[in-house]
Amino acid sequence: MPRPKGRRNHRFEERRREIAGRIGQRLIAPDGARASLRELAAAAGVSLPTLRHYFGDRDGVLAAAVEELGRTGAFWLQATRSVNTELALGPSMRWLLDMFAIGWERGVGTMMSSGLAAGLESDVVGPAVVDALLEPMLQATETRLAEHAARGEVQGDLRHAALALVCPALLALMHQHGLRGASCRPLDLARFLDEHTERFVLGWGR
Repeated sequence: MPRPKGRRNHRFEERRREIAGRIGQRLIAPDGARASLRELAAAAGVSLPTLRHYFGDRDGVLAAAVEELGRTGAFWLQATRSVNTELALGPSMRWLLDMFAIGWERGVGTMMSSGLAAGLESDVVGPAVVDALLEPMLQATETRLAEHAARGEVQGDLRHAALALVCPALLALMHQHGLRGASCRPLDLARFLDEHTERFVLGWGR
């Protein structure tokens, strides 16, 4: 019996995610954010009409690829939320920043840099980067901070506190690695994170 007009094949979403996952790997390759629609189709092993069928246009393709990339960070997010939260605020936040730096070096940085490069000037890809990459990281940090707030160790708006903790570290990592600042303006990252944690505890801790 033919499928009623307008109804999607039952494997549509599964197939869409498969293609988006392949494109995500192309996105994090060198110059991935600048790849043409034809290059993205080649990376996924599909035709241009197939790509348009599943995603519409290039922005739709990149947004879906970013969403798939975001799913690969589940391990780091779970650790951010729940591991070593019994530590005091300072050691807990320092451990979190270490995890952030390790994750950055093991692929998170490439995902973040590629996502930002693709999304900064796109009304479609930009929100996908926020939803799939930035906000999960910030919300996981908020969840961790909430554990400390419940013990009376943190004061203030937890969303603001998460931004205050994560953003300087994100900029430092992007400066040193994503933008190759280590070659022209090297930074002692461990020392920076130590001082940043200390200042964070002074400002946000009780």
